[in-house]
Amino acid sequence: MKHKLTVLVAISAALTLAGCSQTAQSNTQSSQSSQSKTSKIAKNSSDNSNTSTASSKNKDTYTKLSASKMDYKTTASAIAVYAAQKYGDTWEIAVNAAKQGNLGIAFRSKDATGITSDNDGYVYEVSGTGKSSNARYMLAGDGADKQVTIFVKQRNLGTTSLKDIVAYLNQKNDADLVKQLAEKTQLNVKLAGDEDTQKTTNNSSASVIPSSLQGTWYTADTGNGNIDTLTVTDNKINDEAGFSMNVKAKTSGSSTSDGYMKQTTINGISFYSFTNMGQTPGQGSTYLAPHTEDGQSVIVSANSNGRTNAVYWKSEALAKKNSNKQFSDLKY
Repeated sequence: MKHKLTVLVAISAALTLAGCSQTAQSNTQSSQSSQSKTSKIAKNSSDNSNTSTASSKNKDTYTKLSASKMDYKTTASAIAVYAAQKYGDTWEIAVNAAKQGNLGIAFRSKDATGITSDNDGYVYEVSGTGKSSNARYMLAGDGADKQVTIFVKQRNLGTTSLKDIVAYLNQKNDADLVKQLAEKTQLNVKLAGDEDTQKTTNNSSASVIPSSLQGTWYTADTGNGNIDTLTVTDNKINDEAGFSMNVKAKTSGSSTSDGYMKQTTINGISFYSFTNMGQTPGQGSTYLAPHTEDGQSVIVSANSNGRTNAVYWKSEALAKKNSNKQFSDLKY
């Protein structure tokens, strides 16, 4: 009997050990399988991350501009978008119009535009409508360090490098817009109305006063809300406030109502001075400048120091709307 009990205990112990061994083996296989799955997930995640990073890098490369790898059309487009973003005004008008059509770049001389910059190169006039525009720039130098001077009509807004323009546009994420406009940019075009209206001749029968000043203009900068009118023809100026002058091409004459015109730049703005015969420009002269404010063509009237007396507008409504308003780009 004792021998039988010993055998039963031995068998029971053997079965228990066998069960434990199978359980341990099962747990080990389960653990190895789990580790294998985790490893595969981690690898897949890593692969996806690398793919995403590569895609992001490719996207960044595609949407960035390079100042050192820029053709003439892309350069013109970049300058236009930059100036529209930075200065607005007639530049913004040109770019918005170009989005619906083409960006036209006309090559003009300084004499034809009245620009008095020291730069001896072309003046590039930018338009989105096919018509003459006040949006202009000049270039100096080469490559990424090329210097770009930006104008509104004859007014110098400042000079910056092409690489700084590109850095600004990349920061603003405007690369796609630049490339889209570059595809629609036309160089050396003929813009309607871009004939040389700034030159004057010594022929007394010819037009003396540039067409950019001619017309009837209105101002409410009188201090009392009244509207004053300035009328300019090809040879005469008449200010409702009391100034009247017959403008001659030569600086000599006998009539006290005669005067002559000269061009000068004051505070970065190109003015025309109108002075009585026998006198030199200065105190007593009338200074008028074709200009742009709030996207509108205006005439700025100033003294010899460039301090603004009044801003004249194309309509009485605009004059009333901007009555006694001071603009940041004008000196008062």
